[in-house]
Amino acid sequence: MPKMILPPRLTMALGGYIRETIIPYGEGEGEAFPYRNVIVGNPSDEPVKIEVPVYDRGWIERHRKLGLIVVPVNVEDDFVGLFNMVREKVRRSKG
Repeated sequence: MPKMILPPRLTMALGGYIRETIIPYGEGEGEAFPYRNVIVGNPSDEPVKIEVPVYDRGWIERHRKLGLIVVPVNVEDDFVGLFNMVREKVRRSKG
């Protein structure tokens, strides 16, 4: 699985790193990712490797266990408001 580094105290959106379709998988082999975007914040003072692209719902919980702030974004959600909320949580964290 490819990975990328999320630097310390950084918040980013992974909309461009989401697998949106289940092609080339057959019926029952894969499930489309249910969110249009995922906002990830690294509140620590250390860089963290994250898996990209985002393939499944399990990605969210796996990365929360790494200490990251992970907020999935639905179509009807206020993306900018959620992004600013995560950025503020990262800014206020003690690392």
